[in-house]
Amino acid sequence: MSHPFEKMFDRAIKKSTPLENAVLAEAERLREKGYSPEEIMAVLRKLEKSLIDKDEAEIVGEAVEEFSVHVDEE
Repeated sequence: MSHPFEKMFDRAIKKSTPLENAVLAEAERLREKGYSPEEIMAVLRKLEKSLIDKDEAEIVGEAVEEFSVHVDEE
């Protein structure tokens, strides 16, 4: 069974542009709602490893890199 965040991130991948990473924006929105940064990061990393499309993997990889500051803080 997949994590509920996966569907959100899948939709965000499709909304992303070269100038705006919607996956990162979705991760930040979830963090602001009070979800654990570690949980969000775990889903992002799992998603990144599962992607075949190079462009989609880059989008998620960028989100992982940017979002990692929240995991290192705590």
